[in-house]
Amino acid sequence: LSLVSTTFAIECLPHPEASVCTIDYISYNPGDDITFPKGYQQFIIKSSVSTKKGYSKVATMDPELYEAMHRPSSIEMTGVALRTITLPSELLMGDFTGNWVASVDTSSAGNYKITYLDLSSNALDDMHFVKRLDNLEFLSLRSNHIKTIPALVLNTLTKLKYLYLQYNHFTTIPWDDIPSSLIHLDCSHSVVRSVEFANISLPSLEYLNLQYNFIPSINVSDLIQATPQLKEAHLFNVDIDWPRMGEIMSELASKNISYSNYYDGCPFDGNYTIKLGRCYRRRRQKPPAAVGIDKKAVMLSIVAVGSGVLFVYIVQLVFRRMKQLRWF
Repeated sequence: LSLVSTTFAIECLPHPEASVCTIDYISYNPGDDITFPKGYQQFIIKSSVSTKKGYSKVATMDPELYEAMHRPSSIEMTGVALRTITLPSELLMGDFTGNWVASVDTSSAGNYKITYLDLSSNALDDMHFVKRLDNLEFLSLRSNHIKTIPALVLNTLTKLKYLYLQYNHFTTIPWDDIPSSLIHLDCSHSVVRSVEFANISLPSLEYLNLQYNFIPSINVSDLIQATPQLKEAHLFNVDIDWPRMGEIMSELASKNISYSNYYDGCPFDGNYTIKLGRCYRRRRQKPPAAVGIDKKAVMLSIVAVGSGVLFVYIVQLVFRRMKQLRWF
């Protein structure tokens, strides 16, 4: 009995940049013998369908796969059913969006060089792994299952500028841990229950999105004091009543801070209300039945009077005809 090992040879599609290798199909499981062409610093592997082989599928991004790729500085591996990642310390840019990633290993002994990491639309429920990625400038964990933003994790990312955490399940934000370098923060569409901006400092923050959470109140004065560079803030929350939301928008406008108003034209008064994201005019109360005029009763009265008049007219015609007959 002889065992035959199969080697999968990967080929690159034509690309305008000589250093970029685009791959339309790949299949990899731990232990597979796979070879990549040499001389490329960026690999792009997307979820495309090959008519002959089907969908690409990479079970794991492990050290063996990275070595087979000849240690590129940039990897885009999206929509390939990736489940686990052992992050290479030499990688500068990683885009692993649209997979099933549930764990990321950052236990390498070396210092991590990565500056850009996108793990949007995966299955992560924990973010402790980012603690060692102290060169990150861009981090997206959008659309995962993160229930907690751990303390003393974000504060290690002293170079971080863009942070995307929307569409997760955390209820609080550790504002004291937000690095002072941060310019852009999106925590919308989550389950944040409260925010407190007093006694914190976010000196570089220009963009803040907290809309569609469950925040009952926002102190705009504290927010403005904590974020002197703020240029855009999206703060709409269903638990803030509509008149108060109007006051918040006015406060932002007075400081030349732009905001989104999805209900422009819905007056901030008692005649209108917001339900399920739409503007409705409140129904006017009907007057009491004893005081108001019953239209149905009026119509019935008119019909009754008309019927009586018609009956009398018919009777008169009959009598008149009878008299005429007796005269002849």
